[in-house]
Order: sequence, then C-alpha cells, then structure tokens
Amino acid sequence: MMESVLVEAKLIQVSPELSRVSAAAMRSCYSSWPAHVLFLDHESFPESEVERMLKKAVELGHLDVLEHGFATWLVKGRVEYISEALVEHRFLNVSKISERRWLVTTTVRSLLEYRRRGYRMPLMDALAESLPRLAPWFWEKKELRPIKQKPKEGYPEGPEVWLLSYTDFDGLAAKVGLEQDGLALHGGFTFSVSGVSRAFTHQLVRHRFAAYSQQSQRHVRVARGTAWYGVPPWLPQDVEGDYHGFMTHVASFYSELIEKGARKEDARFVLPNAALTHITMTANAWEYARMFSLRVDPAAQWEIRDVTWAMLALSMLVAPSLFRRLDEPVWNIEDVRRKLKLVKDVVEEKRRHFNSLGPGEKIEIPIPKDVQEHEVRAYAIKY
Repeated sequence: MMESVLVEAKLIQVSPELSRVSAAAMRSCYSSWPAHVLFLDHESFPESEVERMLKKAVELGHLDVLEHGFATWLVKGRVEYISEALVEHRFLNVSKISERRWLVTTTVRSLLEYRRRGYRMPLMDALAESLPRLAPWFWEKKELRPIKQKPKEGYPEGPEVWLLSYTDFDGLAAKVGLEQDGLALHGGFTFSVSGVSRAFTHQLVRHRFAAYSQQSQRHVRVARGTAWYGVPPWLPQDVEGDYHGFMTHVASFYSELIEKGARKEDARFVLPNAALTHITMTANAWEYARMFSLRVDPAAQWEIRDVTWAMLALSMLVAPSLFRRLDEPVWNIEDVRRKLKLVKDVVEEKRRHFNSLGPGEKIEIPIPKDVQEHEVRAYAIKY
C-alpha cells in the first residue's frame, strides 16, 4: 500500500435493491399499503417515486429509512484509523481478518451523515467514495412529482411476512475467506410484516439493534372496512360478539372524530392495541439469531411467536448455515426442537424450487400448522 494512501476500501457486497427497499419502507409509513406491495408494484411505485422518496428523506432528516440494507468493504489500513471511525459511528461493524486487513459494514445513512460533517477521517473517506454507487439518486437534480396510491381497506389477506432483501452470505464468505458464522454482523435481512396488531409491533421494536419503518396512524386513516383489527385466537366464545361490537363502535367513533374536524393524530387516541398495521424491519443476522431464540419460546405471546417462526423459516431458506440451531435456554425445550425440525423439512423441500427462480420471482414457504397458533404466510423474493 502506498504511504500516501492511508486507507484502501473495496466494496464487495451491497444488499439487493437497496434504494427500492428503503424507499418502499419509507412510503409505507404514509400509506395503507405495506412495503412489499409497494416494492413489487413498479407501475404505481416506479423508480421516479423511489428517487423522490429518498430525496425527501434526506431533505427532512429522516435518514433512518436509509438503514434498510447493508454495504460491506474489504479494508486495508492501520488500527488507529479503524478505531477512530468506530468511536464516531455507531452504525459501523468491523471484524479483523489479518494484520491491517478488515471487514467493514455500514449503512447509507452513516455515509450521508459523515458527508455532512466538517472533519475528515481516513476510513470514512474511503467508504464514502462508494456513495455514487450506493445512492445515485442523491446527485440527481430533476423535478419529481408524487404518485398517489388508492387507499387500502384493512388486511383481509391476513398476516404476512415478506423477505424483501437479504445478504448473500455464501458469496461474502467466499470473498473474504471466513466461515459464515463469523459474518453475522456483516449482513442481514429486511422483512415486510403486515396484518399484525399494534400489540405485536410494540414488542417487536424492543429488539433495538434494528431499523424499523412502521405505518403512521398520525398520517394514515385506519379503521377502514372490517379487517382493520385483530382477534386473539383464544378469545372466549361468549364474549366474541361483544368484542366485535366494541370494535365496530371504536371505528364509528374514530370516523366521527375525523369528520367533525379532529386530526388523525388526535383521533388515533381511541384506537386499540388490536388495530392492524404494517412494519418494515432490517437487522443483521446476529440480532435476528438472538430474536429468534427469544421469540419462538412458548413463553412468548402467540402473535410474535407465530410471526417469528415465519421469519426464521425465510432466513433459513437464504442462510441455512447461520440458523442451524437456536440458543439456550429455548434450545433445551423439546417441543421447540420438534417444531424447528418441521420448519427445516419444509424449507429444504422448497429450496430447490427457490434456487431455480429468476431474480425478482417470489415463493411461498408454507409454515406447518402444528408450528403456529394462527396462520402467518411467509414469502421470499429471489435475487
């Protein structure tokens, strides 16, 4: 390495469809449509809308949507340059490969925030050279007009989990000469989850090493149609009618408040935890492994447990070696191990078909009925 070059960085992997995933996640916050529907609909959500949404995010300072994906570099440099950047940027993950050789992973958010700062750091300068490739929309100057989508009434399709984007851990391992187990901090998965209750998302966001973009009740009018709220599977039959009657009354009063001039952000105060929503989640494989081991536990609530089984099945489909087993103490529970084997068998049965798909094609992974208390459908998009 030339003495005048303090740090060399080679971009070796980027989350698939990074810009489109981030923009769909942002748009879903202000829409009755979840991120996966927007992502797949190139007619109603064209690339011009992707560009407009991401520019708006930067303009408003809502850079959290730019955490929905990862970029990874092979870096050559002295340890002091690596340490300097780690102190300043919490979104950096660094692993040492050998003397002065490092694997570094971060987000577009971290690079754009660094670009705004007045002082320079050798490592961040080297990583930021990749910004034109990671965020080409940032330099476009053309005027873009918003495209409106027709409102959606509730979630009659039921709860769904979509794997929108994922790291190719096999490819990454081959490029750096490391086992996949050592790469859990250097890539991950983006899920779009829809038709789930606010009670569920209150629990989900407690997994803090993650990025979230959730439908905003402040901006989106909800309680439309009849499929706008969830029903616990073990609701006593003698009160089921009263439950539905109460929800009908809530929806009516919510609509009355808005019609009489209340803002959506104020009318939402009457909405229950049962109100259905959608949310986009991105985290690295290390955080998902931790979450899966906590949330498939029989002690977890039924809704988050069922959604987690769907997320785990999809993760096993694209990164099987990272999710061969769960952590203790849940691994010690015989029924959990039995359900994990059922899920593994289904995933292995579908793997050949998944591998034969072309880029952008999708597949459903049917979760065994014996694993879930209520059906959560699971889908993956192939890259």
